[in-house]
Amino acid sequence: MTEEITPAHRFDRTRVRHRLTARNIAVAAISKPVEPFVRLTFAGADLADFVSEGPGDHARLFFPHPVTGELVAPTPVGPGEDGIERPDAPMFPRDFTPLNVRTDETTGGRVFDVDFLMHTDPGPASAWAASANVGDELVVVGPRGSVTAPQGADRVLLVADPSAFPAAARWITEVPASCEVEVIADASPADLEWVGQYLREQGGRDDIVVTEVYGSLADAAGDAGIDEGTYVFAAGEASRLVPLRRLLKYELELPRTQYQISGYWKRGMANFDHHAPIDPEDPED
Repeated sequence: MTEEITPAHRFDRTRVRHRLTARNIAVAAISKPVEPFVRLTFAGADLADFVSEGPGDHARLFFPHPVTGELVAPTPVGPGEDGIERPDAPMFPRDFTPLNVRTDETTGGRVFDVDFLMHTDPGPASAWAASANVGDELVVVGPRGSVTAPQGADRVLLVADPSAFPAAARWITEVPASCEVEVIADASPADLEWVGQYLREQGGRDDIVVTEVYGSLADAAGDAGIDEGTYVFAAGEASRLVPLRRLLKYELELPRTQYQISGYWKRGMANFDHHAPIDPEDPED
């Protein structure tokens, strides 16, 4: 018999640590789930013990030099060991949400997907993905660990811009079917149709409510309503998230266990560290 989750534990999340190593991977398939995304499926013998158990997981992909094409990346410290060796040379890493981690029915090997958002002014990652071919190789490091989705929340409110839609989709798949899910999409109103299509298809649920942003993200979250049974996950451009964080922490005084906010990128800054504080006036969580 399943033990009932009490209100005091409705937002509990399990932390799982994984072996940190560098894995060689190659493009096994290319598809297009919706117009702005290119999906690359990665495979490789090194993925045999690849694990990703949390909706906010990040895998760091290392890309070739955009001019020379040379791939410089960390290497494992040894077979089965924990740790990596970093080269003394410039590298081009970017963090992505691994999707659909699974065993391939044809090959029997482990594979996962990454959805690359296409830009008008692409960086090294999206430019590489736009011209990738089956067999092209990269190196992946991580996830270092996972934090599972809370299984007792009555409702999850996801606040995301396009960079965080893959993570939002994982949240949809990893909360119970009984959990109500609403997505505040920090995107152009003209994009809401494909946003809804992507989240419902990738998330595997047709009952997802997707709303647009009026005013700030804090305004949108306030309009959506946040009660004692709502868990909030927010990710996207770091500066946009600051007022929302202040709303949750100071105005609503939510316990830290009831929300997670992560800056996936920052305007005017290349390769922003998503672990960095998003609020310069209040760096402590």
